[in-house]
Amino acid sequence: MKITIHNLGFIDKAEIDLRPLTVFIGNNGTGKTWTAYTLSSVFSAYGCRKYLEAYLDNRTRQKYPVLEDMVQQIINEGSAKIDMVEFADKYLELYINDVANMASGWMNSFMASERADFEKLRLDIMLAESKGMLIERIKTASLEGNIAKESVKASKEEGDSTLYFYTKDNVSDKLSGNIVRQFSIETVLNILHYVFYQNISLFPTERTTFIIFPFVKREKLKDSDPVTETILPGAIQHFSRMITWCSNVVKKDRQNQQYIKLVEVLETEILQGKVDFETSKLKKELLFHVSKNLKLEMAVASSMIKELAPLALYLKNLAEPGDLLIIDEPEMNLHPAAQVELIEFFAMLVNAGLNILITTHSPYIVDHLANLMQAAKHKNKKKIKKLFYLEKTEAFISQDKVSVYLFEDGIAKNIVDENGVIDWGTFGNVSSDLSRIYSEILKD
Repeated sequence: MKITIHNLGFIDKAEIDLRPLTVFIGNNGTGKTWTAYTLSSVFSAYGCRKYLEAYLDNRTRQKYPVLEDMVQQIINEGSAKIDMVEFADKYLELYINDVANMASGWMNSFMASERADFEKLRLDIMLAESKGMLIERIKTASLEGNIAKESVKASKEEGDSTLYFYTKDNVSDKLSGNIVRQFSIETVLNILHYVFYQNISLFPTERTTFIIFPFVKREKLKDSDPVTETILPGAIQHFSRMITWCSNVVKKDRQNQQYIKLVEVLETEILQGKVDFETSKLKKELLFHVSKNLKLEMAVASSMIKELAPLALYLKNLAEPGDLLIIDEPEMNLHPAAQVELIEFFAMLVNAGLNILITTHSPYIVDHLANLMQAAKHKNKKKIKKLFYLEKTEAFISQDKVSVYLFEDGIAKNIVDENGVIDWGTFGNVSSDLSRIYSEILKD
């Protein structure tokens, strides 16, 4: 999926090919984070909700006559059906572009900024070869939904492209046409929207602060609140809700064991301890388990623990294949060795079905990513795995799963060549300057 962004802050034009592992690098103030957050707003539930509100209020450019015909059929006849594969084939790219081009109207709110200018922001999204894969996801999806005490139901079986709507006897005469319209259109557009990413989890740089807040205060942020939405950027609201959701997951209901096993790698190899919630009679708190006999509150845990605890919680409680994680500067507070371990771990997550987008200034992360791509081409992977920090072949990642973009001079350019070599100057130039200064000092 290729995305072109125009007029976003310092960015004149950025052409991004979103892949399972996408990396944004560059100097401070070049637009990396704004780009990541803009993409999050478009593809997440935030963008879906904003678009649905606009469509129901007749404020979108794109119209879907087939949906309006479907609504009338439900109201008049009590049932209707729509072929979601045909609908997606015709409208999927039009839909996501229509969502994207509403972003200029909501980014001030999403970023909680009155001064930033997003008026000229424009996004163009080309599905290209990814369209077939996305449509196949629609076909394999299943759905059951209803409103008004099951008065109106929606149903789609896995492997069947048809979505059915039906009502109880004569109930369509009693229900408001607006209720039927909202339910049926929301059902269809949700299927379209979440085919890109079922869930997006956003990890802003402020995560190390918000992870230590008393949990009872964080619960106040989980629902939409006019005051909260005015004060806190969308990224922080999203993060706070995610932590709240993690605390409410019932462990016995957690089915995805592959991510439970992966978080064990994170806790054992990198954190060297476990992160989890503990409930007492008075409160629920997030603790770091150093050992069986020693537990620490997040406020007194190391900066690395605060940095990576949210990732551990997400993997234990929420992660599902196809999710997108957007992590702003994952190297914060990490020793260089831990940064190298982390990019290996990210590659393992991608190979296990997650999508990850990171912004970074770390030469360790970028340079080692090149090593992981080269290792994926090696004939004897078991032989070379001991060269790597986690010593796991699952961290070797195919080049076609990776894209790396350098943000500078108002553009973003792909810096991975056909051989998997990453050519970037942001830190290379600094390292050369430091060596030159040292050499000059020795001359005198």
